[in-house]
Amino acid sequence: MGRFLERLNGRYVTGLDLGTTAADMDQIRMETTYVTDTTGSLGAQNDFTAEMTAYGVYTGIVTSLRHQGVPSLQGIPVAVQGLGKVGYALCRHLHAAGARLIVADVVPERVQRALVQFSGATPADPAHVHAADCKVFAPCALGGVLTPAAVEELRCSVVAGAANNQLSHRELVVRRMQARGILYAPDYVLNAGGIISTAYELEGAGPDQIRQRVAGIADTLTQVYQRAATSSIPTADAADQMAEARLAQP
Repeated sequence: MGRFLERLNGRYVTGLDLGTTAADMDQIRMETTYVTDTTGSLGAQNDFTAEMTAYGVYTGIVTSLRHQGVPSLQGIPVAVQGLGKVGYALCRHLHAAGARLIVADVVPERVQRALVQFSGATPADPAHVHAADCKVFAPCALGGVLTPAAVEELRCSVVAGAANNQLSHRELVVRRMQARGILYAPDYVLNAGGIISTAYELEGAGPDQIRQRVAGIADTLTQVYQRAATSSIPTADAADQMAEARLAQP
C-alpha cells in the first residue's frame, strides 16, 4: 500500500478507516510519507478521527431536525445502524442531547454495551432497523443500505448517518425519498468530519480549531437544503452540484 501511494506522488494521502489501526498506518509510513493517523498523531489519539466524524454527523442531525422545525433532540427517537467507533460515538452525542436511541449492530456485544451505557436505549434487528418507528434513521455501518425496497419501509422523516455510499439505485432512491417527504442528508456532506480533521491536522491545527471546522458542516448542509428547495431537486443532487462547482474552482 505504501509503495503504491508513493507512486501517486502526493495525489492521494491515506489514513485510518474501517478495519484499520494506527499500527497499519505505521507500516505504510515505512514506504511513503503520504499517510496520516500514525502513532503519536492527533488523529490516532483516542479515536479522534472517528470522534470528529461522529460529531459532524451529530451536527448534521441537529441541523436536519431544525430544518423540519424540530428545535431539539429531547425525546426524539433515533435509530442508529452500526455501533463501531463512529456509530457508538454518535450515540454518545445523541444520548447526551436527550434522544431516545434505537440501536443495532451485527455484533451482539456492541449492542449490549450500548444498552448498558445509554439508559432507555432499545435494540433492533440490524437487517430491519431502517424500518424502525423513529424520527431519524442514521446508517453508520456499510454502504448500500438505502435500496428501493428499504426506502419503502422507512418510517422516519430524516435519513442522516455516517456510512459511505448509502444509496443503492441512486436516482430511483433519492427521488422516492423526496416524493415521500423524507429529508436525506447526503452522506459525504455529513461524514466529512474525519477528513476535515485530517486535512487541518496536516496544516498544524489543534483539536479546538478542528472541532470548529467540523461544526461548519451545519452551514454546508443548510446550503444544500436551501439549494434543493430553491431548485426543486433532491438534496443529493444539490450536494453534487455544490461539490462539482467547488472542484471546478481554480
